[in-house]
Amino acid sequence: MEDKELCFRKLLGARIQEIRQNKSMTQPELAALIGFKDYQTIGRIENGHVTSSVYVIYQIAEALDVEIKELFKFK
Repeated sequence: MEDKELCFRKLLGARIQEIRQNKSMTQPELAALIGFKDYQTIGRIENGHVTSSVYVIYQIAEALDVEIKELFKFK
């Protein structure tokens, strides 16, 4: 795995976590909204351990009620 990819996944995951927490939403709540049976997948996404498909990223944005571009506004 390339270092740039890992860095990107971690930035994206941290942003998803930040938005989720700002909305006072738990990982299980987010997982349920996007149809994941296992909420731990959300944790793996937020920690940068897995690469999400574009569709999953879209679902996350929808569940968090933000435009998809908001997920890519890294600090």
